Amino acid sequence: MARCISARAMSGEDTRTRSHRCGIQTAWTEAAGAEAAAAALAASLDTARIAHLVIFFSPAYGVEALNAALAGAFPGVRIAGCTSSGEISPMAGLDRGLVAIAFPHEGFRIASTVLEAVDHLDAERAAASIRSLRCAHERISRGGQRFAISLIDGLANAEETVIAAINYGLDGVPLVGGSAGDELTFSETALIHDGRVHRRAAILLLIESDFPVEIFKNDNFEPTGVKFVVTETDHEQRTVRELNAEPAAVEYANALGLDPDALTPTSFAAHPLVVRVGGDYFCRSIRHLNPDQSLSFHCAIESGVVLTLARQKDLVEAAREELARLDARLGGVDLVIGFECVLRRLDAEIHQARHSIAELYRHYNVVGFETYGEQYRSMHLNQTFTGIAIGRPAGP
Repeated sequence: MARCISARAMSGEDTRTRSHRCGIQTAWTEAAGAEAAAAALAASLDTARIAHLVIFFSPAYGVEALNAALAGAFPGVRIAGCTSSGEISPMAGLDRGLVAIAFPHEGFRIASTVLEAVDHLDAERAAASIRSLRCAHERISRGGQRFAISLIDGLANAEETVIAAINYGLDGVPLVGGSAGDELTFSETALIHDGRVHRRAAILLLIESDFPVEIFKNDNFEPTGVKFVVTETDHEQRTVRELNAEPAAVEYANALGLDPDALTPTSFAAHPLVVRVGGDYFCRSIRHLNPDQSLSFHCAIESGVVLTLARQKDLVEAAREELARLDARLGGVDLVIGFECVLRRLDAEIHQARHSIAELYRHYNVVGFETYGEQYRSMHLNQTFTGIAIGRPAGP
């Protein structure tokens, strides 16, 4: 059983930590200000045990200020992370805070790299960089289970290209991850890696574990019979101008029985669009309505693609079934590093299920962040919960 500790209050807010049986420590804080948040983490964690720190944080801290504060608070520790649209701690969701996953020296081997200028990515060069990362990781490998985590600038509109290059370079290593958010302002997302701030970039962490692990994806929708053909699109801007040769917002709203001007992020969360790939359906979520009645998406959409209107299933029960499956398969879940679309939070709020989903995540020690998109193997997804479940060590 993980052990939870309440640290001393920092700037009027409690900072909490949890020690997991695999040796990972997790911590979370809503301390105000970058210096206070970094100091709170350093005071609550056993810093001597930390080899690599992964963080997800509110952009309200100021990424440059937080980067400097963390470098001062954790000298010699490798740090990777990104801005978010909400943080998930093992106790509950945070509105404007910071969560940290502290990997220990023992039990995990981690190598990481940054891909720059992903909005103009040289795919061959990126794949070569990832193969070099794999070679470096091989030198520290001890034959454990490997997986990769991607953190990608959520406003670079480049996830599909990035994931294609990463998937090619990883050569079969399973991947999960999330796109950095900025609390639904859609103004600026950023990443931190080893003391530097990056924008229009992606971080890849290659991790080997001595403990059982399994990556997963989970959603809560099923297709209906309502179809839309994408008849005009701006691929680079991820904007669909026409569905079924009509203004996109008008056609979508008519299918819902709504006025196009009444469409909101909660409308998009409640009525997702999905595309069929290889016999399975994947969500293609709408980001926002534009003044010209076009629709901007979180994923790239090609002309000619057939989108299907989906109906929702119970969010809490769908997540409960998946986490219970992982728990049984791994012989007990120690913790879950999760990447959850921010639209799922909006959906939970619509159905007054946020408390129930928080209780479920608390039970399984879920820690992560709310994203502008999720990665799973070779796919970039929306309105999905992806992650890596780490099993409990063998023994009493």
